[in-house]
Amino acid sequence: MAELLVLCTCGLDDPNRASLAFLTAKAAKENKDTVTIFLANDAAIFAKQGIAQQETIQGVGLAAFSDAFEICQILKIPILVCKPCAEARGIKEEDLVEGAKFSGVYDLAKLAVRMNTVSF
Repeated sequence: MAELLVLCTCGLDDPNRASLAFLTAKAAKENKDTVTIFLANDAAIFAKQGIAQQETIQGVGLAAFSDAFEICQILKIPILVCKPCAEARGIKEEDLVEGAKFSGVYDLAKLAVRMNTVSF
């Protein structure tokens, strides 16, 4: 069993890369790996309630983003959110989706050193 950190930095402007991040996390968890998702930069928007559930977020040839996001929540994959990135986009702690919590670059650095890391 491996440990995987999935770093997602793209938001609504790149639904393919965002979808791939969550689909990769889902696949790793289903492979019995330990997985953590870290949302930074524009990806912080997905931590806001109601955003990831939009059916209009669709990568080309990929499963619906909302489905991939929901499955990651069902699988209880931790979602860490860059606090400054979120706050810059008007997201407060009470706005976060279930399973998400604020974090920062020091935690990101610790996780990246310890875990295999893939970035989208």
